[in-house]
Amino acid sequence: MQWRIVVFRRAAMPKSSDLADLFRALSTGDLDSAVAIAARICRDEDRRGHRGAARLLREALRTSSNGSVPMSGAVSSATSFPLALKRATEGVKLANVDMGPGLRDQLENVVAEWKQRSRLRERGLAPRAKLLFHGPPGCGKSLTALALGAEMGLPVFVVRFDAIIGAYLGQTATRLRQIFAYTEETPCVLVFDELDALGKRRGNPLDVGELDRIVIALMQELEHSRPRGLIVGATNLSQHLDEALWRRFELSLSFPAPSRRILAGFARRESRAMGLALPPACLRDAASAPSFAVAREVILQEARRQALSDGGRR
Repeated sequence: MQWRIVVFRRAAMPKSSDLADLFRALSTGDLDSAVAIAARICRDEDRRGHRGAARLLREALRTSSNGSVPMSGAVSSATSFPLALKRATEGVKLANVDMGPGLRDQLENVVAEWKQRSRLRERGLAPRAKLLFHGPPGCGKSLTALALGAEMGLPVFVVRFDAIIGAYLGQTATRLRQIFAYTEETPCVLVFDELDALGKRRGNPLDVGELDRIVIALMQELEHSRPRGLIVGATNLSQHLDEALWRRFELSLSFPAPSRRILAGFARRESRAMGLALPPACLRDAASAPSFAVAREVILQEARRQALSDGGRR
């Protein structure tokens, strides 16, 4: 990519923080982030009324060594925080996620609404785009979010709270705003795993006031955002969520602890996929596990044991 140097008049100078982010991205070779930051500077210049500077910047941004246009729908202001969004690479179809029929029906309806969204919009309707998954840990909430992305053909990004929670007043709200702006520019599935870390019930006298402001900022963004894909919140501690946060989601789905029958079927499928002969005792342990995650660890432990045993015989 070729970069053209643009000289700014004093009145049109971008913020030093934006320039620092841009230089940092260029110095590390992160061109996707550099393009996103440059695009943000263009928008800021437009908002300030500096049309000429914005036009000149956009012309420079569109020019690459082969004349192609590097900007795409996958680039937005949110990527100026390269650690805030982590792309999930594991792909799994919804049919391969173990769950009850009622839950599956609702999720398939969400996928159908998205795939036929143009038909809905012709009638003044919109597909549901904000989902809340709640239930005990290890019962398929995060895996289901990945499966929705696979079904809809969308990338899945998990929000990293350590990268958006700032030490200064208002910093977290600003970063949240940029992440939600990303969903309005880029079709994707955005996952807030462990949502209770941000959406904690307000009014605790032991908490600092900034925590309440973060909850309010999160609710406002959820209320007003119009994502081009899905926003999924997942929590193991639904009782800790602020009551007002629930109504910001268009669909709330409970993920119960799996039954012994479902766990046994899960263990058989997992072991077959691994080419593993599962002993009856191991199958019983997996079927009595409290969650899919624990059952899978039982199977993996047996796989390790058999691998070491086979190696010893060789």
